[in-house]
Amino acid sequence: MKVKIFYGPDNAFNEFIEEHSYTTMNEVMMQVVEVERSFTIRTEDSSWTPNEYSYNTIVCYRQEYASMTTNLINNIMLLFRNVECENIYFQNPPNNIVESLQRNHVVEVKYHDYGKLAVEKLIELKKLYQERIIGQEHVLNVLLPVINVSRVRHSNKPIVIMFYGPPGVGKTETAKIISEAIYANDNIKRFQLSMYQTEHAYRFLFGSDPQEDSLAKNLLYRETNVVLFDEFDKVHPNLYSAFYELFDEGKIVDRNYTAKVDNAIFICTSNYSTKDEIEKSVGSAIFSRITECIRFEGLSYEDKYSLLVSRFNESIESLPQEEKDILSSADKEDMLEGLAVELKNLTNSRVIKNTIEKYLSLKILKERGIL
Repeated sequence: MKVKIFYGPDNAFNEFIEEHSYTTMNEVMMQVVEVERSFTIRTEDSSWTPNEYSYNTIVCYRQEYASMTTNLINNIMLLFRNVECENIYFQNPPNNIVESLQRNHVVEVKYHDYGKLAVEKLIELKKLYQERIIGQEHVLNVLLPVINVSRVRHSNKPIVIMFYGPPGVGKTETAKIISEAIYANDNIKRFQLSMYQTEHAYRFLFGSDPQEDSLAKNLLYRETNVVLFDEFDKVHPNLYSAFYELFDEGKIVDRNYTAKVDNAIFICTSNYSTKDEIEKSVGSAIFSRITECIRFEGLSYEDKYSLLVSRFNESIESLPQEEKDILSSADKEDMLEGLAVELKNLTNSRVIKNTIEKYLSLKILKERGIL
């Protein structure tokens, strides 16, 4: 039996599977475990013998471990006592499955290659940033050099960047732009850390049952090597130790999973206004592991007006054609002028976008004669 283990995202795992026809692990468990369960009590002189099962290729997707009992995960070879199989593929398996397989078989292990940073990607990052981010021109002067560190550094150590400043001014959008520029994919792995204050947070960060989600387990199937830790300063102080090895070595090991994140770019965010406040909140041990802190400023009136025009045009373009036709008789400049009256009360991009959407919704209903 040829055993192959792949660590990486779903689309890359599907490309890694060489066979076009296969049986999933859930199907095998239904056929083997469920059938045999009814024959677990036997006398010594019983004439019953277990069924033999034969498969060409078995594929175990990462989601299928949730269907396994902990006992099966810890003793995966028991499942194959009466199973013949030529090829078996595992995606992001728990450590116990890996160790069991390696004790009994020669195992091929493959890690998804997220690639190295190229200068052309930095040029694309600058272009996308200047197109989409308003009012934070100074950020590029710090951001580009710190990301370029991975090209001059002789190690796979991650880069850890803290974006700080008021909410809704471009921090999260910048993280997505970095991912899109480098990996042509803005679907970053995002963790909202303001919720990490409970026992569940401890289980998530350090691992619990192999069927449950954990930080290490989720990092294994990230689509890009850009990871966002939103509101990083809100983590309970006793839990920051979970990030030490991750930020130092690009590796995290919990009770069940091991995730390697070589050359990753970790973006942490905070709404604090100074570095001193951040260090006081996260502690010096974590603060010293941050490669660079970059401040995002509050928006000026001119910045907010530019955002208003940009988001207004985007909202109009996203409307169904029927709604566009309804608004075609309205004067665009008059609508913008009506919205601009509210700008002094609109503090950030999210509030501006929400205000535009509510304004257009009301306008459409009035034009239809509903209101």
